[in-house]
Amino acid sequence: MDKITKQNALNAHTWVGVFLSVLLFLVCLSGTVAVFHLEFERWEQPHIEEMENVSPDVVEKAMDTFLAQNTQESHHLYVVFPTSDIPRLVVENDHAAYFADSEGNLLEQESVSFTEMLVNLHLYLNLPQSWGMILVSALGAIICTLVVTGIIAHKRIAKDAFKLRRGGNGQQAQIDLHNRFGLWAAPFHLVIGITGAYFGMAGIILVVVASLNYEGDRDAVIQKIFTPDPVLAPQEGKPAIGRAFAQMETLAPEKSPIFLTVHEVGEPEQFIEIYAKAPNRMIYAEGYRFDTAGNFIGVAGYEFGEWGKQLVWAMYRLHFGDFAGLTSKWLYFVLGVMLTMLCVSGMEIWLSKKAHPPLASRLWYSTVWGSVSALALTAVADMFFTGSLIAVFWCLMLLNTGITVGVKSLTKPIWLLISGLSVMVLLIAYAAVHQSATLSVASLQLNIPMVVYVVWSVYRANTLIKRAKNAETQIEADASNSAPQSAQEKRVNA
Repeated sequence: MDKITKQNALNAHTWVGVFLSVLLFLVCLSGTVAVFHLEFERWEQPHIEEMENVSPDVVEKAMDTFLAQNTQESHHLYVVFPTSDIPRLVVENDHAAYFADSEGNLLEQESVSFTEMLVNLHLYLNLPQSWGMILVSALGAIICTLVVTGIIAHKRIAKDAFKLRRGGNGQQAQIDLHNRFGLWAAPFHLVIGITGAYFGMAGIILVVVASLNYEGDRDAVIQKIFTPDPVLAPQEGKPAIGRAFAQMETLAPEKSPIFLTVHEVGEPEQFIEIYAKAPNRMIYAEGYRFDTAGNFIGVAGYEFGEWGKQLVWAMYRLHFGDFAGLTSKWLYFVLGVMLTMLCVSGMEIWLSKKAHPPLASRLWYSTVWGSVSALALTAVADMFFTGSLIAVFWCLMLLNTGITVGVKSLTKPIWLLISGLSVMVLLIAYAAVHQSATLSVASLQLNIPMVVYVVWSVYRANTLIKRAKNAETQIEADASNSAPQSAQEKRVNA
């Protein structure tokens, strides 16, 4: 490929990354953490009873109790089974959700405000959903662009594939690390970019496909992708969800039911649908449908549908790594950290080439490490505050920016130290609020990684502070050593 093409690709890669660096970083950081969104839901209420399975009678009792206490009109009823990725029994409608114990007794209302804020940040950047989704999806397309232009701009991909130079001022090592992360994880970055772009562009794709193949009939396209509701004789009465659930052991013994939905509650078209994971398939779930009396009607057909339907139903698992338990989640977390560090290192390389302008550098560090601090302190606020966590998070981000502008000593290691101390404050507050439940599996699976982050951030910050002090001492020593020589030269010249 000629030099002009490579240079143009490099220019596009640089300026797109610089102008969108903050948004790309926030989406990548929140997405990396949100890989464990189900674990965060457990972490927020660690004292709830957990179980491996549940009987149909318990499910029926829990829903009956819930309906007796929640009489508001609702178009849907839901039961989340403990065979899902959250080993808890949850019953809910369109307005409220409650946990139930292994005997079907209701425990307390589900409250996952921090997890919802985190996922909302990743999906919509906390903007109104209609255009927040479009913006984030556009950033997914930008990620694909950055991956492609980065590969095109690389002059010696094969030769430099495993090169990581150390020493000097660290800039070359940072460039090498940036290039290695971008190259080694390029397939993952493209998958994340493409699936992320899909979620916001699905409506546009729907219009295009309908125009090209179905004479503008969008409903025809929707029915190709999402199986239409079954046509039944008018239904009435209480849905027999226990009877429907009991049949799953016969209908699909190899599948794990995730959740149950009663559609169009109280309407003539009411029916029950149980979603179950299909082993060795990437689709989110297959749907098993029952009438109000619990009689089996048929399957939705996602598991063995056309390849396009299966691809659409695999988008969620592909994007969040939810297809091989904790193994795939940790893999996605590590790769997500690499993608996030690409945003960080790319911007720091650009700042280095601009001789690290003080204010711009401090603002970038406050964005990177200040956002970690803001997330941690938002989680703390959630334990004592019932207002909008979105407002709390962005107020903290604005506070970080204001302090950074006013305090010139807030360098990279200081912000890194602040982020670690903020996570430590979160862990202390969490232990004070949840007490003995802090030692439960639901708590430890996230608290242990947080402790590791605290230790690493404090160690890394101290290392950078010592390195900066050593550099200053060396500069002063060089200056003092050159001073007598300069004086002697002056006397000779005189």
